[in-house]
Amino acid sequence: MRAMSGGVECKHGLRLGCSYCHASPAAMVKRPGKTKRTGSSRLAEQMNDRMTVLNRRLRALRGE
Repeated sequence: MRAMSGGVECKHGLRLGCSYCHASPAAMVKRPGKTKRTGSSRLAEQMNDRMTVLNRRLRALRGE
């Protein structure tokens, strides 16, 4: 920043200073830690079984 007769000029050429030069430092955002995933849950296993059965039925209907 340079001192001018009419005030202070920032490096971008603005007499009153711009938000880039005069902004407060950005606050660091805390991110939650990664949660450890457990193995396949019971519900996921049930859904996989249902999808497998559905796919088999569809193949049988299509005659594959």
